[in-house]
Amino acid sequence: MKREELHRNVREKFLFEGLTSTGKSWLSLNISKIYLMNDKKVLFIDPEDGVQRELDRGIFDDLTDKELENIEIIHANNIETYLKWVNGWTEDKSIGPQINKVQHGLNCDLKVCDGIMTEIEQYKFRLTQKFIKQGYYVIGEKQFPISNPDLFNLPYQTYNKLYDQLRDAITIMMEHSYDIICTTHPFKSTDAHKALEQSIHGKFDSVIRLNKLLLPSGNPKWNAIIVKNRGKESPDKSNAIDSVNPIILYFIKKFNMDMDDTLERLGMKEKE
Repeated sequence: MKREELHRNVREKFLFEGLTSTGKSWLSLNISKIYLMNDKKVLFIDPEDGVQRELDRGIFDDLTDKELENIEIIHANNIETYLKWVNGWTEDKSIGPQINKVQHGLNCDLKVCDGIMTEIEQYKFRLTQKFIKQGYYVIGEKQFPISNPDLFNLPYQTYNKLYDQLRDAITIMMEHSYDIICTTHPFKSTDAHKALEQSIHGKFDSVIRLNKLLLPSGNPKWNAIIVKNRGKESPDKSNAIDSVNPIILYFIKKFNMDMDDTLERLGMKEKE
C-alpha cells in the first residue's frame, strides 16, 4: 500500500451545524464535487430543496457529464422517506428466473444527509396545525382539548419516537462503509434537544459549526468553529478557523489532487 492510500482509506464522518444561509449545503455540495471529480459515487439526501437552489446558481456547471452521472439526489419530502434513505435498504428484484438483491442508499462512496433535523421540525409543525384545527391533541388513546390555540405547544410525547428513529437511522448508517456528511440547524436548549445533540455528536468524528458574518463593507464572510475533532487528519488543529477553505483543502488532499487546478474548478482560487 502506498502512503497516500492510507489517507484515502480513512472513513470521513463530518457533521456541519449552522443557522440558515451559513453555507452548510454549499459546503457539502463542493465536497461532493471533489468526490465526483475522482469518479466516486455520491448520494445526496435533500429534505428542503436546498440543493436545487444551489443547482440553479450553477454550482455543478463545471462538472462533466460523466462526473454528473455519479451523483443521485433524493428529494425527501417527508420524514419516512428521509429516514428510509438515511438507513438504506436491500430488496429482492426478479429478473427473469433470477432474484437479485438490489441495494438502495447503500452503494455510494459518500452519503450526504442535508438537514437531519429539518423533516422532524416540519413534521412537528404539520402535527401542531392538525391538532389546532381539530381542537384537541392525542396521546396514546386519550384526547386532550386545546383551550388556547395561540399558546399551544406540541407535547413531547407526540413526537419523541422520531428522535429515537433518527438516532437509530444514524447509528445504522455509521456501520456502512461509505463516507458521511450530515448537516443540521443548531439544536435547541430543551432537555430533549440537548440529549439528542449529545447522542448525535458522539457518532461523528468531526463536528463543525459554521457562521456567517457581515463585514463593515456589507459583504458576507464565513468562518467556522470546530466543536469536536477526534481524528488526527483534521481540517484544522485550532478551535476556530477563519474560513471554510481548510475544510475544502482537507478533502482535496484526501484524494491527492492538484491544489490549484481543483480550487480553480471549484471557483475558489484567489485571483492574482
